[in-house]
Amino acid sequence: MFINRTTPFVFAFLLLGSASCHLTRHGRTPEVMPGTWQGLPVEIDGNSKDWPSPYPNYDSKARVAYATSNDEQYLYITMETGDEMTQMKILQNGMTVSVDTSGKKEPQMLVNFPMKNDNELFEIPKPSKYARPGSENELISKQSVQKIKKGTGSASQYGLEGFGPCSGGYMANQSSTCGVKVRLGMDEYNELVWEAAIPLATLFPGKPLAQITGKPLSVCFAIKGYKKPETKTEPDNMGQSSAPRGGSAGMRNTAARGSNPKSAPVNPLQPLYENTKTWKHFALAAKP
Repeated sequence: MFINRTTPFVFAFLLLGSASCHLTRHGRTPEVMPGTWQGLPVEIDGNSKDWPSPYPNYDSKARVAYATSNDEQYLYITMETGDEMTQMKILQNGMTVSVDTSGKKEPQMLVNFPMKNDNELFEIPKPSKYARPGSENELISKQSVQKIKKGTGSASQYGLEGFGPCSGGYMANQSSTCGVKVRLGMDEYNELVWEAAIPLATLFPGKPLAQITGKPLSVCFAIKGYKKPETKTEPDNMGQSSAPRGGSAGMRNTAARGSNPKSAPVNPLQPLYENTKTWKHFALAAKP
């Protein structure tokens, strides 16, 4: 069932998509990886059972694993993450997966799913709760974990941009008018799994597989971080601001607190506030 493009959430995804994966055209051409032929069709159900384990590609900064493949009819795309902060960002702020059929970094077709959630799903720990590196997940409450599972099940709408006449908003349990399918799920290992199938006929109208085999493609996973809360400067023991002051007193104050950046407190929630873009450049695989 197609949803009228004048509905409010469609305007939201248009705004989100326009600022997702766009980069200027400069620098060297991205390295193109060989494509993967999909012997059996992938069932788009939010489950990773049809994909290799572990996923062949991983972005350590974005904390996501991903894979792509194709058969004679579809380009298949998947992403998974077990990182709770990344799951929170995706479910709260939405995610955009875009395709550049030239193999560069100029997205032409965007899939916005899940959509940005206007409700506050998660209670973010206060930034003053710093801890040792590697212990950030201890700050994520059990209530947030339950909300992650609930938010995954309630991601019910997606939007298409740059898909010509089938651009617009749809329900996630239905295919678009041009055959695009998307689904989000949570597996038994608490991995958030994103899947999509995009018809090759939509990406390359009128061209059979033989004509597009080996053609480079680029896929981008764009995740938006939370807005970092403003922090107030805490007073020192003398009732004065702890911010460095001018003169020798200020220098002594700074030295006493440790001017070495390595000694500064680490905020384990920093990944929650970071925007990430994960690119994969590959070629369409030929039928064996």
